[in-house]
Parts: sequence; structure tokens; C-alpha cells
Amino acid sequence: MHYKFCPECGTKLVDRAAGDDGMVPYCTECEQYWFDSFASCVIVMVVNEEREIALLHQSYISDEHETFVAGFMTPGENAEEAAVREVKEELGLDVVKLEYAGTHWFDKRGQLMHAFIGYVDKKPFTLSSEVDSAAWVNFAEAPERMFPDRPGNTQHILYRKYLEGIKE
Repeated sequence: MHYKFCPECGTKLVDRAAGDDGMVPYCTECEQYWFDSFASCVIVMVVNEEREIALLHQSYISDEHETFVAGFMTPGENAEEAAVREVKEELGLDVVKLEYAGTHWFDKRGQLMHAFIGYVDKKPFTLSSEVDSAAWVNFAEAPERMFPDRPGNTQHILYRKYLEGIKE
């Protein structure tokens, strides 16, 4: 989000030099800079002991492609806590092991994605109301059901990271 008005007092912001950061919106009343902000989210590729990947269908995201567990971080929560919480909320599963897979910018929505591979024991799903359906899919078949592999698609970055790990 690029601030145009002060969130504290409502004054129209002016651009002001802020050291190495260049011109930044500034409130002359509150004497405060308002740097651009963005949402921090998590995305988790959930994998079980049979090398199956959980793929979710969420019609509000796409009718054509399936996705991984994802969601927004909440204030006071770190990325690891958010990842574990989202897997529990969306699939009803407990993460046994969580592997960090980097951060990725999702330009389409202006979000920073904290990526993880979450290992779980294979159990039936208990879906949240925001998930229309989910399925365990053999890792080799997953790419044809995921969003297309193009720059910025964190699904395929996670998938390739997982493949590197199982080849070792």
C-alpha cells in the first residue's frame, strides 16, 4: 500500500527525502514517514510420507487450477507459526516437520510469500469452509493440476525444491 494520507491524523502526505530510501510519504503534522506496506503471507506445500502432495481447490481463487495451503500472517505471529496454523485450519492436519523454502514476491497481489514444505502424517482432511475440496496427489502428477509454471509462481519453486530433496 502506498500511503497518500496520514493514517493517524488524515493529513495529505508530502514526499520527503528519507536518507537512502529516497522520497517517502511524510506527514508534516505528525512528523512521521509512512513507508509503503504490504501483506506478509505463507504458502505451504503439504507432503505426506507416501510422497503425496495436498492440492486444494478453492473456487474463489480458480476453477481451473489447484493450489497449496496459503494465508495471511497475523500481527504477533511469525511465518513458521502462520504456516503451521494455516495447515491446521485449511486441512485439519498437524505439521510434523516444517522446512523453510525462502521468500518470494507475488507481484499480482503485492504480497511477500514466506514459503515452506510442511511434512504431515497421511490422514483424512478436515477442510475449512474456504476450501471446496482437497486431494492427496502423487508428486509426479501434481504439476499438471497446479497453476502454470511461470515467473513468480511459488508453487513450482516449492515443487522443484522438494524434488531436489528427494533425489538426495
